[in-house]
Formats: sequence, C-alpha cells, structure tokens
Amino acid sequence: MSDEYDKPTAEDGKMSEENFEYKLTAVVLVYNGLPYLRKCLESLVNQTLDGLEILLINDVSTDDSLSVCREFERDYDNVRVIDKEINEGLATNANLGIELAKGEYVILVDNDDIIPLDAYEKLYTKAKENDADISVGKANFIVGNVQQEMNYNDKTGWEEEKVINDINEFPLLFHDAFYWNKIMRREMLMKHNIRLPIGMIYADRLFSHTAYIHAKKISIIPDCVYLWRRHETSLSMKREKIENYINRLDSYDMNLEDIIDHYPDYIKIILRRILLPIYGMLNDKEFEDIIFNRVNNFFERASKNVENIYENNSEDIDSIYLYLIKNQKRDELKRLLELKLSEENKVVNENGKTYWKLPLFRDESVNIPDELFELHFLKSQFVNIGEIISTDEKIIFNNIQIPKYFPLEEGYIVLKGKTSPYEVFEDNILYYGFEKIEDGENLYKAEVPIEDLAMYELYDVFIKSKHEDRVANDFRVKKGTIEKIDNGNKNIKLVYTTTNNLVVTAEKLNNEFEIDCDGEMLRLLVPKGKELLRIPKIYLVNEFTSERTYMKLNEEKTAFELKWKFFLDKGSTYSFYMVSFNDKGMMRDRKKLNPAFVKKFKKISLKGDGKDIEVYKTKKDIRIKTK
Repeated sequence: MSDEYDKPTAEDGKMSEENFEYKLTAVVLVYNGLPYLRKCLESLVNQTLDGLEILLINDVSTDDSLSVCREFERDYDNVRVIDKEINEGLATNANLGIELAKGEYVILVDNDDIIPLDAYEKLYTKAKENDADISVGKANFIVGNVQQEMNYNDKTGWEEEKVINDINEFPLLFHDAFYWNKIMRREMLMKHNIRLPIGMIYADRLFSHTAYIHAKKISIIPDCVYLWRRHETSLSMKREKIENYINRLDSYDMNLEDIIDHYPDYIKIILRRILLPIYGMLNDKEFEDIIFNRVNNFFERASKNVENIYENNSEDIDSIYLYLIKNQKRDELKRLLELKLSEENKVVNENGKTYWKLPLFRDESVNIPDELFELHFLKSQFVNIGEIISTDEKIIFNNIQIPKYFPLEEGYIVLKGKTSPYEVFEDNILYYGFEKIEDGENLYKAEVPIEDLAMYELYDVFIKSKHEDRVANDFRVKKGTIEKIDNGNKNIKLVYTTTNNLVVTAEKLNNEFEIDCDGEMLRLLVPKGKELLRIPKIYLVNEFTSERTYMKLNEEKTAFELKWKFFLDKGSTYSFYMVSFNDKGMMRDRKKLNPAFVKKFKKISLKGDGKDIEVYKTKKDIRIKTK
C-alpha cells in the first residue's frame, strides 16, 4: 500500500467520546468512478456536519479517479486518501475503511452516488440524541437526471421517527439491506467483528443484517439521506444474473441457522426478497429449476421453525407463489406470473374479508388456502377516478371511487416532486385530503391549488389511503385508474409515463426570466425571490452548424451566464433552448425557450467580442444575430 496510515489503537475500537478525532468517518469506495466521483466528493465536503472525516480508498483505478481524490485531499484537511497497490474488491476495501476510521461512527459510500448536504448531520444528531448504535434514513434513486423515490415495503414505518431497542420491534427494517444510508458505531462493529464477507456480491446484506442484530438501539428517521445512482441495465435473465441470484441465496444461507429461532419475521422478509426476480423463470428453464429446488429447500428449512410462514402484510401475491413452489406446481406458477396483475380487480367478499379472485382461487386441483388470497391493503386497480381537470387555479381530481369493502378513514392525493440531486426529496411532497361527495356512494374529490406547485418541476402522483381495519398504503396513480383527463392549463400538464404512471409537469415560467447583456457577457436572470427546485438547463444553438453551447448558472444562482468569446461567431444566428418535459413525463432536449418566459423584452443592440450583436424576439423564440 503506497500511503502511510495509522490504525486507531484503542482496544476493540473502544474509546471515550472525547478521544474520537472525528464524529463520523465516511469511507468512499473508489474504483474507476471518474464520471461521477467529483459530484460525490463535492456532496461530502459540503456536508453541514462538523467533525466529518472523508476516507477515500482507491482500489487501483485505471482511470483518473486517483487524481481527483488527490485534488480533494490537497484542498480539504479532513480528506484522506489510501491508494492501494493491489486490487482486492469492494468488501476488502470497506473492511479496511472500518479499520482505519477515526470517527465515532462509520458509513460506507459508493463513489458515483450523492449525499444530501444535511444528511450526516441529521443521522449523527439522532444517533447521539438516542445513544443509538445505528442511525438510518431513507434513500432515493437517481436515474439519468431524475430522482425517484425508493419503494419501501412498509409504507407507514418510515413516516415518522422511531427508536427501537431490538430489531424484532420493527422487523421490516430487514428490507433495508444497504450499507450507505446508515451510520454505525465503530465500537460495535469492532467488538462483534462485523465485516463484509469477501467475494460475495450481496455482502452488504449480511453486513447490515448482522449489525441490526447486534445493535442495542437503532434510530430511524424519515428523511432522505442518500441518492443512489442506478445505471441502465438489461432486464433479461442473462447467465451473470443467474449467478448473482445464486450468490444472493448463498448470502441468505450463511446465517440462517443462527437466527431462525430468534428472528422469525426476518425469515418471512427474506423469503419475499428471494422472490423479487421470480419473473425471470418464465423464459429460463435453468432459473426455473433454481426456484423449485434451491428456493424450495430454503423454504422447507425455514418453515420447520417459523409459525405462520405464509403470513404476509407486504405483498399479497407472494404467499401464493411460495405455496406453489412448495407444492411443485410449476405450470400453475407460470400461469400467475403471466397475468397482468395491475388489471386483475375481481374480488370475493365474505364474512368481513376480501379475497382477490385470481385464477386458481378455490381451484380444487391446487387447493390453495383462501387466506392466501386475502387482500390486506388497497391497490390501484381497485380504485377509479372519474376525471382529472387542470385549470388556471387548480387541479381537480373528481369522482374518486374507493371500494366499499375498504372503508376509508383518510385519503390523500400526494404529489412527490423530483427535486435536484442536492435537495432532500421530502421537502417537495404535497398532500391534499379527500373530500366526500355528498350524493355519491364512496365517492371523493381532491383539489390541488396551482400556486402550490413549483415553477419548474416534475411530480409523481400517488394516492395515500388509511383504513379502519386494513393496512395503510400509498400507490401510484396509473392510466387504468383514470377515465378522463382535461389539460386546460397550458403550463401544467397531466401525462402518462411509458409505464402508464400519471405525472404532473409544471412549467410556470411566464414572464419570469430577464435578459441582460454587456460587452463581455450574456445573462439570463432567474426569478427573484422564488426557488427553482429543479434548475432547467439553458443553452444556445448555432442555427447553421447546430453547435450547442450551455449557459452556466452562477454561484449565487441568480443568472445563467455565458461570455460572448466562448461561442460567438461572426455572421451567425443563435436560438435559446431549454431542457423541458415531453408528453411522457420525461426530460427532453431541443425545446426553444418560449418568448413568453421573458418579461419586458426589448431588442438589444451592442458590441461584444469585436462583433455587432443583436438580441431579438420572434413569435416562436428568442435569437441572437451577429454581423
């Protein structure tokens, strides 16, 4: 190893609080992360928590990652680089980071992700306030340039802070097997020798779950503390995917016998996680054999020690899948997997219970118990929305019909904004309560004031429901739920994504920008006194060469700026463009900046970079012309 380093010397990692050099050590696992590494490190060095150590472990990167790491090490006193001489993989490096950490708490970070700027302060504050060995928060995805909420299996458990003294008090936390959204007391990790197993793809699961079991107290907060960049990958069941799945099963086998008697809910949760890729068996006989042999073996071992093994309040269909696997009903399982479950909305109501009337319900050839078909929470396919109307003042969700067999206690339309990567996702969630429609049976409406929406934003639309005797739930509003949409507001659009989810796009930018120029620079001033949660990209296109030049938002976030000398050619014409939303609720390029977005615009004539410049407006766009 090429860097000098000192390990903490206290026995078993135990130190008094005043002896810790740092409150928290963030161990960044660096390997060929150049495209996103800088953004990751910027989000770390700008954390609001004082007393943060940033330990960068470079695992013999072949790109220029080490140079970026060294740059941050030079510029920041709390950044330390370990440049390894031998590539040994993620688990070995993570374990090394735990050994070398000088903080009271430790957290692991992947080099292409982003940490919200106040995340570590929130986690550390709650850990100390509650004397917790682990402090954990939520994570969200970044896909491309868009942030997406992670689907937590327990919809209600993350809505408020909680402190647990034993994982059995909140076993659904086992669904969270990631290492990067939780800080852990280093003393606990050292005392119980909790490390990532070497050579295992799903090492984080065993690491996190072992820590949960040994933690004397766990603090849970509802805030987003990590943004996980998900890269586009094929969904097909390739050979390497089968090997990954076998590796996952191996990780579950490793500690099954140690915990099966003490954590029965853990086993139920693991069984559900094992089923996540089950659709792959439809097109792959090898994967099908793994399901009906290896998974069935795991199930048989677990069911001997766990009562009510089929009991499940997180996803109704999983219990039926497990029953068919246990009874070796291959064709019947394939029949259910081929269904489009989002369109299956038939039910049977008997004795105060509601059963999902799927194929195989009360089919004597398979004899699946009725209770495995019982619905525990409301699903989107059982709800109908008569119409959604957008006007200049509000968005109206009208004639929302909730089935009478799910008596409603509270209902909400929820808009979840996809804020910029450094913002915390929860800061842009809007709730609008249902109002009962007097003359309609189980009919409701909800209204969203347009003034509540951000100026430039993309919102996912959910229904949140609470019931008297059922599990609370929130779910995406989908195309099949809605009878009619009337987009009457030109700046607010309700559209469907490629997966038929409803989204709201907001571009309330009329008369919000101003153009300002001098002999050196072009400026597009952003709205004063108003926050753009999502910052649009603004750029100029040469109409003759199609060359694109992006304007840069200044540090004060008051204007997009571009010096004339960086793009201006003599005898050329340029048009302003911005990144906008398309009719599938996605960001798109090459939409000309609407002249209505610029207020009080008058033609500008000046000299810049030795050229005569005119900035003028047409009916469709704003242009720059040089002579």
